[in-house]
Amino acid sequence: MNFLVIDCGTSSCRAMVVTDAGEILSSSRAPMHVATPEPAFAEVDTYGLWRRVCELTACEVEKNRNVRFDAIGVSAMLGYVFLDAEGRPLIPAIVYSDNRAVAETEEIGIRIPERTFHAVSGRRISPFLLAPKIRWLQKFRPEVFGRLSRIIGLKDEIVRRLTGCIQTDTTHLDYSGLYDIRKGRPYQDLLEVLGVSGDLMPAGRSPASLAGKIKAEVGRKLGLPAGTPVISGTSDGTAAMYGAGVLEPGNAVLVSGTTDVLMYATRRAVQDDSCTLNINTGAAPHTFLIGGPLGASGGTLAHFEKMLHTRLDRLAERIRRLPPGSNGLLFFPGLTGERCPYWKEHVTGGLLGLNFSHGAEHVLRAIMEGCALRIVHMLGILARNGLGPRQLTIAGGGAASDVWNQIRCDATGLETRRPAVTEATCLGTAAFCTAALDPGRTLAEITGRWMNACRRYSPQPAGNAAYRELAKLFDDYIQRNEGIYRNLARIRETTR
Repeated sequence: MNFLVIDCGTSSCRAMVVTDAGEILSSSRAPMHVATPEPAFAEVDTYGLWRRVCELTACEVEKNRNVRFDAIGVSAMLGYVFLDAEGRPLIPAIVYSDNRAVAETEEIGIRIPERTFHAVSGRRISPFLLAPKIRWLQKFRPEVFGRLSRIIGLKDEIVRRLTGCIQTDTTHLDYSGLYDIRKGRPYQDLLEVLGVSGDLMPAGRSPASLAGKIKAEVGRKLGLPAGTPVISGTSDGTAAMYGAGVLEPGNAVLVSGTTDVLMYATRRAVQDDSCTLNINTGAAPHTFLIGGPLGASGGTLAHFEKMLHTRLDRLAERIRRLPPGSNGLLFFPGLTGERCPYWKEHVTGGLLGLNFSHGAEHVLRAIMEGCALRIVHMLGILARNGLGPRQLTIAGGGAASDVWNQIRCDATGLETRRPAVTEATCLGTAAFCTAALDPGRTLAEITGRWMNACRRYSPQPAGNAAYRELAKLFDDYIQRNEGIYRNLARIRETTR
């Protein structure tokens, strides 16, 4: 079988032709534009996004005239589209990185204690969730809120344009904060706090379910047969987890891109008293994905490559020869704040130990090490909740560097692998398409076939010992110095 896969991520929008054997036959891409009309805002013009999707899709159809597409699969960054009663977007989509609803987050936190909120929704109350954004709309866009009929995900908006069907999947419900992950139904106490109805969002579907079929007029525009199945799909990060084999027993998956996300599949929703871990409803029956989004990683590395007028691949050999710790450097890479496992959005970047002996290669290695030290702390929290991965699989754009993969391997002490195809989001979406069309095959069976050809890394004992010591310093610094970052943020705001 062959699938047309559409993926609209943070940095680019792509259309790909992918087989049910996990082979990418061709692809087209265009830049993704996230607008920031005000400093804390992050929005996507859904009309412009649909035009981009149409252009990329038509390009792939033209390149593959002799290919029969068995289904269309869609993924996108986490974001929400606000529809009126006629199913039309009222405002631009608000995406996950939008931070406008800080005060509204605090309001909800006063009404619902953090532990209660986490125990029900499987995550901390945060400005990145949908719930505080709804409160913000009530306060500052009452004319929009008054016309609001349904809320769907950014991915669901593409599905709606293709099929005319309004639907969503369980992952988007999870990340809204409005969903009780253990009972599989809306979070009633939070709905009452917000004063909204439980049917504001559609019921959650499995990502591997049929959402609808392509409309005749859309098919003519794109060069696709009317009635082509369209699969529900999910967010890009979640799709990537399945594309990288998260259902394989003992396998934790790190999807490394602009930011890192780490997840581990289990059959129980743990009760994390630290309220650190995100707990998501699994796409496979009776499973959960547990972990969370870490802070900036590849985005920080790219920023410093530009600042230092160099590239990682040019310095890879010199970086490889450096010892763990980059000759006494410790880098805190969260330029946009630390998310899981620290959840300190005000703690941004920092570089300790710098002297005249250090060059660009030391700084770049220290950035990669800082990203790896976060993972060490994350694994410790998983262990305290009775979860112990035996293997780490790294996918996404950040998986391309062998030296970085070895650093992560040494830091975690886990056998580590990089799949032959690191475009895990597209593979995960293709897996959902396969499972939807062939219910006799499980997601684990489908993705398991793709994981045979991998590059493997083994931890070095000396490196692991050094990184354990550095991880303690990294953790101690973040815990002790958040007051400095708060004061710096205050100064930054008052001197604009």
